[in-house]
Amino acid sequence: MALIPEQFIGAVLSIGIRMGSNIKWVGTGFFIVKNLGENRYQPMMITNKHVLDGHSNIVIRLRKKNSGQLVVIDMPIKNENGKLYSEHPDDKVDVAAVLLNGGFLEMNDLEFFAFDVDLNATNSSDFLDNGGGEGSNIYMLGFPMGLVDIDSNMPICRCGCVARADKQEILRTKNILLDIQNFPGNSGSPIITKAEVVSIGDTRPFGKVSLIGIIHSYIPYRETLINSQTGETVEIRSENSGIAKANPVEYIKEVVDMELRRNYTEDELAH
Repeated sequence: MALIPEQFIGAVLSIGIRMGSNIKWVGTGFFIVKNLGENRYQPMMITNKHVLDGHSNIVIRLRKKNSGQLVVIDMPIKNENGKLYSEHPDDKVDVAAVLLNGGFLEMNDLEFFAFDVDLNATNSSDFLDNGGGEGSNIYMLGFPMGLVDIDSNMPICRCGCVARADKQEILRTKNILLDIQNFPGNSGSPIITKAEVVSIGDTRPFGKVSLIGIIHSYIPYRETLINSQTGETVEIRSENSGIAKANPVEYIKEVVDMELRRNYTEDELAH
């Protein structure tokens, strides 16, 4: 029984950087498309700002449609004029969008799956108003470092739930808190809902699978070790608390609009 649409899984990709003759896989991204009207769809890649920061080029992997062969594609993200992508200006929002050349994908016979950012994504307010909230089940699709299979581009799915999602807190912090174990390499992973069929009392379940956010970090648990003789701190240990932070979809949409305005004139977007 499939619980996640095939195109959602296929839309997720690993992001790497070249280190000599090797590739170090450092993060996760996912493809979206934006409807520009008149049957025009613009593809983009979404990931975290910190995954792209400091690099001029990244690599991604896609499959050939006919042969199924995995190919590594170099993607320049910076030139002498600056960054070739848009990023959210708010320090609390770790989201970047890179415009893709749809013609390149077709010309090279590459598989392409994507989230439709208008049809397959739900803003946090709509999620909470329509049955979502604390305890709602979610999935994270991504590529933890060390677990990228050179023979497969299938992401690893992890299950969790919404730990805390309050409208006022989201406005203040720009985050939904999730009870899920994310590790280095999961940065940029999409968070999607599980279609629920059961609810309690007069509440209603959130009954669809939808993109609601993007993972960017976790809340660490820190333990301070103190010398019993001097009373001074000798070590601070930090561990993954299991509570992750995800920027909601509305901030992804804001960056998508920024990237469109960076590449198109207002007149082009209006037609």
